[in-house]
Amino acid sequence: MTPAVATLVLLALKSSVLVGLAALAALALTRASAAARHLAWLAGFGAALALPVVSALFAWLPAAWAPQLASTIAPVAATTRTVLTVTAAAPAWSAAGGLVLIVWTAVASLLLLRAAFAQYRAWRLARQSESWHGFENQCVRLSEDIDVPAVCGLARPVILLPESALDWPADRLELVLRHEAMHAARRDTLSQLVSNLVCALYWPLPWVWFAAARLRMEAELACDDAVLRSGERASDYAGHLIDIVRGLSGRERVPQGGIPMARISDLERRLRAMLNPEMNRRPAGRRMVATAAVAALSILAPLAALRLPASAAAPGSIGGVVRDVSGAAIPRARVTLTFPGSDRKEVTLTDAVGRFNFEPIPDGNYAVRAASPGFALSAIKQLSLAGGSGADIEIMLQPGQVSESLTVSGEGTPKSAPTPSGPPTRIRVGGNVQSTKIVNMVRPVYPPECKAAGIEGTVLMRAVISRDGDIISLQRINQMVDDRIAQAALDAVAKWKYQPTLLNGEPIEVITEIEVNFTLAR
Repeated sequence: MTPAVATLVLLALKSSVLVGLAALAALALTRASAAARHLAWLAGFGAALALPVVSALFAWLPAAWAPQLASTIAPVAATTRTVLTVTAAAPAWSAAGGLVLIVWTAVASLLLLRAAFAQYRAWRLARQSESWHGFENQCVRLSEDIDVPAVCGLARPVILLPESALDWPADRLELVLRHEAMHAARRDTLSQLVSNLVCALYWPLPWVWFAAARLRMEAELACDDAVLRSGERASDYAGHLIDIVRGLSGRERVPQGGIPMARISDLERRLRAMLNPEMNRRPAGRRMVATAAVAALSILAPLAALRLPASAAAPGSIGGVVRDVSGAAIPRARVTLTFPGSDRKEVTLTDAVGRFNFEPIPDGNYAVRAASPGFALSAIKQLSLAGGSGADIEIMLQPGQVSESLTVSGEGTPKSAPTPSGPPTRIRVGGNVQSTKIVNMVRPVYPPECKAAGIEGTVLMRAVISRDGDIISLQRINQMVDDRIAQAALDAVAKWKYQPTLLNGEPIEVITEIEVNFTLAR
């Protein structure tokens, strides 16, 4: 799973938690008013909409606020080894992860565009409507393009009535205007936009769409309660609502981006609530609004701060970030973890934001070093873990130093060696080493199942080159790599053939470290 897909999945899980908590709050408020339940749903949607922004904010804060590990960073000498890179074509979208990201983003973009277009259509519909004489101060207008009353607009909501409203009796017109004015006062068009945006961002989650429908229904019930609180008889109000809906066919012209007064699908529930004399019809006061806001923020903040395990050092792990002297992260820097008292080493590459992570790591002392082309090798020599704790470190790479050598030659008489005195002596001359070199390299085969799953890794091995140039005592010295990749490297390296190392003309055994990198072409 790519980091982008993992982040997307984590956001989906967090938003599901927020919507689920809003559903539990609405369930607990079953005997409360519709306005209270609407407020609970709205708090969940508002937190879900702010979740990506707050999560991104928390992703940057640890780098500035987290205490830095006190350590000594010093340049170390590089070791000589054999490095082989096995490259294969990357699987299609890294096992479909990229495809999931593209589909999710494409559908979300289309839904966001639809929401924006709906707001434009509502604005245009309001502009093309006609003012109604006598209702100019109430922002009431007539439109020939709708069949049911509706409220449109975000900053300044406008009540739109169909042309058939000219023939309505005065009491029905008063009820409709009272209902729609309550939508405008509550800014329900804005809350509906928030739910539409959340549905667009998290469109694969069916419970988000269900929650949006519940939010819309509770808004209608809250406005019905406001009409009934004004003293209107429930039976009269229900009769007028039925008369408005009676002529609708289910294909009525409803303004996009607006809130229609009546829908056939919602009629039964609304009538049942209207005619229930025991229904709680209290409005949501300021104290209730403040309580909902505080609750949403108190849940959103810790939830947004949750990170993926690879984003920070977890217990029993060593993680951190590699930066240059300017503080910028260095992606794909090579980080090596050395286990004290053993030949084991682990190697990883930093991700796109310069982070790395080794886990699980037992208690003990470790050395960590980082390298990147163009930078001097840096190391943290002493790093201790105790009690299953984790360590989050920052390694700063300095620009590599460049040294040049120039030899100036001139004419002259070299200084003569002293003439030996006494009888000739036979002296054994040593120090003549002829380095080994590989004469037959069998390249490892990238395991097809690892290639299909997008698995990469580095295999570190130690071996002895015998006097005959064969590989003997081959062993793997790192463990945090897929076993299939490691076995492919071991099988290939075991067949390598070297020209043996010669010391003063005699073949000798030497120990060598071999590194095989399995990477997918991008």
